[in-house]
Amino acid sequence: MATESQIEIRKSPFTWAVDAEYSQAARIGDLVYTAGQGGFDDGGDLVSPDFVDQTRQALRNVEAALAGHGVSLDSVIKMTVHVAHPEHYELFQRVRREFFQAPWPASTAVSSQLLVEGMLVEIEAIAAVGSKRVFVG
Repeated sequence: MATESQIEIRKSPFTWAVDAEYSQAARIGDLVYTAGQGGFDDGGDLVSPDFVDQTRQALRNVEAALAGHGVSLDSVIKMTVHVAHPEHYELFQRVRREFFQAPWPASTAVSSQLLVEGMLVEIEAIAAVGSKRVFVG
C-alpha cells in the first residue's frame, strides 16, 4: 500500500513575498525546488536596472530560498535561467562563476519575456538535500 508523501513548504525568507500566492521553495523527499527568483531586494524592488546586479541578487535569492530547507548552492542539480535579452547570456555565465564552480549543475537558458517591468533575469533551481556535485569517471 502506498504512503502519502508530504511536500514541505517553509515560511518565505523574503518579507516582500509573505502575501505572495506561491511558495519560494518546496521540498519533497530529498529534492528542493525553488520558484523563479528575480533580482529583488528585501523591499520587493528590483535592485538595479543593470543585468549583472539583478543576476547577482537573483542568485542570492535562490541561495536564500534553498537555505530555508537546509540546502546550499553546492547541492544544485539543475538550474533554469530566463534572460530578457539573449545577448545577456555571456554576462550571466560570468556572474554564475561567482556563485558556482565545476562540476557545474545541469542548466537550461532561454530568452523570455519576463512579467515584471524592468526584470532582466529569473532563475530557478532544483537541489538535492545532503548531496554535493562531484565528478565521476
